[in-house]
Amino acid sequence: MKASKLYFSALFIIFVLNVSCNKNNKEIDYGVSISAPKMIGTSAELFSEENIITLGKSNTFNFLILNNSFSNSDTTYNLSFSPLGIMQSIYSINDESYIELFNQTFDIFDTAILFNNLSTIRDLVSEIDSTIKFDNQIISEKSKGIMISQKLQFPLVYEGILKSKKLAFNISEQEKKTIEYFSIKGRFGVFIDKDYSAVDISIGNENYSLLLIEPTQTDIKNFTRKFSENDYKTIIDKLEKQVIRITFPNISDSSTYSLNLPNLSSAPSQMPSSLLINSEIKIIKPTPAELKMRESNIENQLQASSKTENHIFNKPFIYIIRGQNSNSILAIGVFINR
Repeated sequence: MKASKLYFSALFIIFVLNVSCNKNNKEIDYGVSISAPKMIGTSAELFSEENIITLGKSNTFNFLILNNSFSNSDTTYNLSFSPLGIMQSIYSINDESYIELFNQTFDIFDTAILFNNLSTIRDLVSEIDSTIKFDNQIISEKSKGIMISQKLQFPLVYEGILKSKKLAFNISEQEKKTIEYFSIKGRFGVFIDKDYSAVDISIGNENYSLLLIEPTQTDIKNFTRKFSENDYKTIIDKLEKQVIRITFPNISDSSTYSLNLPNLSSAPSQMPSSLLINSEIKIIKPTPAELKMRESNIENQLQASSKTENHIFNKPFIYIIRGQNSNSILAIGVFINR
């Protein structure tokens, strides 16, 4: 009898352990590009599980918007937006059917929880890197109706940011324009293949970065239509640290435009919804004191490399402000300079 009790007790313990292990081993779906495991032991670990899931939805929505950006336009133009801000601003549009479809697509059952997560994420970004300033406001104007105001500024603490120069930018094969460029040297993430060139530049306190992606074999309009979250993830996974000199335009810009919202239904939408966006992106130049504080660390990295390659971004490209540990996207833009 005693042996029988011990036998059943052992079976019960094994059952409990199996259930516990299955619970722990069950993977949470964070989406295609969010890398939650990489957050462990970093500042990005401040995000809760709900925050991370929201970031995953935001990243997915980001590429749906990007792919649809120039769908109703014969021309291309500078644009930038924050997917986190757009997710919250969706509920200001006068299209109940689109809002309902949005909620269904992204499994949003309580907008109050969504808004709380978005607000918490913005606060945590400021806590992780106080040098990054982000603001999203819904403004009502009599002449224009509802307009979304988005502002993002971030510092690039490199000596070359203080020494800009004028160079030609190839808007198209037929059109060129002389604009302001920065040229900086450092240890950056680099990935180059037949489809695009990508360079990842740390910003602020290096928890976030500016990722530049230039198509090599297609025009920017077709590139934005096809560039996917999987492509983004591939680039991130294949970035390799190299000491290079990179020359790229000052992407600081302020513009107002109508942002097309993606069709979330399998049926073609006859009147796609849109948001009027006033967007401002600004690179903050470093002070001499800030440069001096960082100078010795950078010099040690550069002296370890005897060879320095040069790369120039002199035609339309995509840029992304991203979390280096989470891959979360704070903002995305298309620089065309038209």
